[in-house]
Amino acid sequence: MPLNYDKWANLELSDDSDVEVHPNIDKRSFIRWKQRDIHEKREKRKADIERLRQEIALNKVLMPRIQDLISAISTSGSEAFSSLVARLQSSPSPDKPPTGAPNQPTYDEMMSNLCLQVWEQVRKDQPSKEVLGGRLVEELRKHLQALEDRQTEAGKELVALEEEQKKHITSDDVREGFSSGYVNKADSTPAPAQPKKEEKKETAIEVLNPGASTSSTPARAAPESDEEELPELTPSMSAFARIPLRDYRASVEAIGKDKLLLSETTTDALLVEAFNAGMRGDKEYAKQCVHQGLLVQYCNKLGKDGVSVFFKRMTGGGGAEEVFLRDVNDTWSRVMERSQALAQQSSGPQGNEQIQLVAENPSTQISFDVPEGPPPEEIKLEGEALEKLDPAQVRNWLKRRWDIFQSFPKNLQKALESNSLEEVNRVLGRMSVEEAEEVVKQLDEAGILNFRDTDIVDETGKGKGEDGGQAEAGAAA
Repeated sequence: MPLNYDKWANLELSDDSDVEVHPNIDKRSFIRWKQRDIHEKREKRKADIERLRQEIALNKVLMPRIQDLISAISTSGSEAFSSLVARLQSSPSPDKPPTGAPNQPTYDEMMSNLCLQVWEQVRKDQPSKEVLGGRLVEELRKHLQALEDRQTEAGKELVALEEEQKKHITSDDVREGFSSGYVNKADSTPAPAQPKKEEKKETAIEVLNPGASTSSTPARAAPESDEEELPELTPSMSAFARIPLRDYRASVEAIGKDKLLLSETTTDALLVEAFNAGMRGDKEYAKQCVHQGLLVQYCNKLGKDGVSVFFKRMTGGGGAEEVFLRDVNDTWSRVMERSQALAQQSSGPQGNEQIQLVAENPSTQISFDVPEGPPPEEIKLEGEALEKLDPAQVRNWLKRRWDIFQSFPKNLQKALESNSLEEVNRVLGRMSVEEAEEVVKQLDEAGILNFRDTDIVDETGKGKGEDGGQAEAGAAA
C-alpha cells in the first residue's frame, strides 16, 4: 500500500535553514523578515475572517427588518414608515451586535439611520401623499438589494479566506485529543501541584547583588519578580534531592510514591536549590540536585513511558548513562561557576549598580551577530525572496542594523566583534545603568544579541528531546 504524504503539503514554516539568499543579504536578517511576513499575513487573514463573519451575522439581522418594513408600507402606506421612525426614536431597543467594539450602534440605531437616509432621498422629489408610499418602498428595495449583493460577496470572500487558512498548518490547529491521569495509591493526600511557571520572552533585570541597595537584605541566589516567584522545594522534592548519585532504584521508588515529582516545576526548583547550595559551597549537594533535576527532565522528554525507558537505558549499558552523566557534570560545572562568582560579588565591597548580560538557564548560550558592513546600494532578491520581501525594506533594515552598530562606542564595537560575553559585560559594567539598558535594547532591536539553547540529545540513537532555556539581562552591583 503506497504511503500518502499529502497531509504535510500545507505545513507552513516560519524559517528555513536551507534558504538561499543573495551574498549581499544577511541570511539571518532575511529569515527574520520572512518570519515577520508570514506572521503578519496570518494575523491579517484571521482578522479579515472575523470581520466578515460579524458583517454577515449583522446583515442577517438587518435584511429581515427591512423586508418587514417594505411589507408594512405596501399594506398600510406611508403611515407605517412614520410609525416605525417614531418608535425607533422614542423607545429604541438596546440589542446590538456582539462585536465588543466601543460605541457599537444598536440594531434600532442602524434602522433609524437607514430610514432617515431613505426619507431624505424621497423628499427631494417632493412626491404627493398618494405616491409617497411607493417611493419609500422603491428606495428601501434599493438598499435591500445592495445589502443582499454585499452579503453574497462577503460570503465568497469568507469562503476564500477560510480555504486559504486551511492550506497552512499552524499551532492554532493543534487540539488535545485526550488526556490521562493516574491514581496515587501510596499517598492519599498528595501535596497540591505548584502552578506552572509562565515562560517569559522579554528581557528582565536580575539584581546579582541586592546588598548594594540595602545592607540589611541578604543576597539571593536568583532574581525576584513581582509577576513570577521562584519555585520552592516541597518536602517530597527535598527528600528526592538527597538521593545519592546513580541510585536509580531509590529514584524510581520516590517517583512511584509521588507522581507530582514529574512536574516541570521539580526540575526548576532543584536547579534553584543547586544554585543556592553552590553559593554556600556545598558542591556535593549541588551536584545531587542537578542530577535529580535532569533525571526528571529526561523522563519527561522521553515521552509517555519516559520513566521506564529512562531507567532501562541507565541500567542496560550501551553508553546512555555516560551521556546523561556528562550532561549532569556540564550543567553542575556551569551552576557552580555562576553561583561562586555571585557569592564573591555579594561578599565583596559594595559598589554602583551595573547592567550585565546573564543567561537565566545554564544551558543557554549568549552570542553576538555583528554586521560586517553597510548594505550595498542595490539589493537583488532571488528565488522565493522576490515574492516575500521588498528590496527597499530589506536594505532599510540592514542599514538600520549597521547604523545602530556604528553608534556604539569603539570599545563596545571591539567587544562585540570578539563575540566574548565577558568582554561585552566588562564594557557594560563601565556604563551607567540607563546607558547600558539603552545599549541592550539596541542590541536586541538590531538582532545582534542572540540566545541559543542547547539540546538534550540521546546519543544511543533511541530518542531525542529538547531542553529549552531563557536568557535575561542582569543588573549587578
